[in-house]
Amino acid sequence: MTVTDLNDLFIEQVRDLYNAETQVRRAYENWTDAAQSEQLKTVFAERIEQASRHINRLQQICNAMNVDPSGEKCHGMEGLLEEGNEYIDDSEPTAVRDAGLIANAQRVEHYGLAGYGCAQTYAARLGMDEAAQAIENNVDESAEMDQRMTNLATGLLNPKAETANA
Repeated sequence: MTVTDLNDLFIEQVRDLYNAETQVRRAYENWTDAAQSEQLKTVFAERIEQASRHINRLQQICNAMNVDPSGEKCHGMEGLLEEGNEYIDDSEPTAVRDAGLIANAQRVEHYGLAGYGCAQTYAARLGMDEAAQAIENNVDESAEMDQRMTNLATGLLNPKAETANA
């Protein structure tokens, strides 16, 4: 897709985010299986459900614009998720792995937040209030998920990881 104006850029960003969320949903199934902590498994399972909601919102935006949501490849998310998968392959199933999974997951969340923030700004500038609100919902959910991961890491997993080699 050739980007010639803000509308084109917005479409490209929404399609990129759609692909990113699709990748997240698939990868987190593997990450859920790799996690040791039941709390982390629960958070990852909830993130999979969240990805489905995000995908649905992005589809609705595309439908309203008569645009196919597929077609973009989010190489940035692909790289982040591949790093997480490699980390799983290179680590033992311990609290340390869980702490590392959270670090990888938070990178994913922060990347998504950056993309959603830009897309939300573009939607607002274009006067697409419903799209801006839908994206804001994705931002809010992603920020909440990031905070939940931080709380899990600081309250439970990192202390266990610290004593894993003691």
